[in-house]
Amino acid sequence: MLPIRVEDLRKIVEENKGLVVKVGNTYEISRPLALKLWNAFVSKVVEMGGSVKEELKVEYVSPEMIIVSVSCTVVIGESEVRYCEIGEAYRSEGKEDTMARTAYTRAMKRVLERMIGEDFINQVVQKLYPEGVKEVPASDKQKQLIRSLVQEGKLTKEMVDEVLKGEISLNQALKENTLTFSQAKKLIDMALRSPSNG
Repeated sequence: MLPIRVEDLRKIVEENKGLVVKVGNTYEISRPLALKLWNAFVSKVVEMGGSVKEELKVEYVSPEMIIVSVSCTVVIGESEVRYCEIGEAYRSEGKEDTMARTAYTRAMKRVLERMIGEDFINQVVQKLYPEGVKEVPASDKQKQLIRSLVQEGKLTKEMVDEVLKGEISLNQALKENTLTFSQAKKLIDMALRSPSNG
């Protein structure tokens, strides 16, 4: 249904390599690049007589982190599709004054990739920066939020097993400090995105 080819979006990322930035310990697209991708997508939908509606919601805020959700509804003819994704940013990543923009950019990137059905942005960024980055441990704020989500019943054993592959319990990973930043990010995303949480 979606009217844009993934190759066109990949090309935008490749042609704007200078807008891929290092945030914390990883390479990511910047807000200007996310907006270029978004504008390309929206213009294609509008060309087909469709419409796109975007909604931003702040899910969690503390001095150490911010989590936002971005919902996008695309209508073309009689067809309508809606996606919602979570984006987060941490003070420990070094950009305290831009945490909200970083969280928004991450959520928007994930929405674009879900709509297209492929993690094309990550694929291009990994091609541009093949050296990659070292996996880092989960932050204290991530671990604190995960414990809260478990206590509130929002983070289930099934979610934990999916992320940790059943190789280790969440309690053990937290106790031994083996839970990685990306694993923690996935757990938080899953818990906040589950239907029981609105």
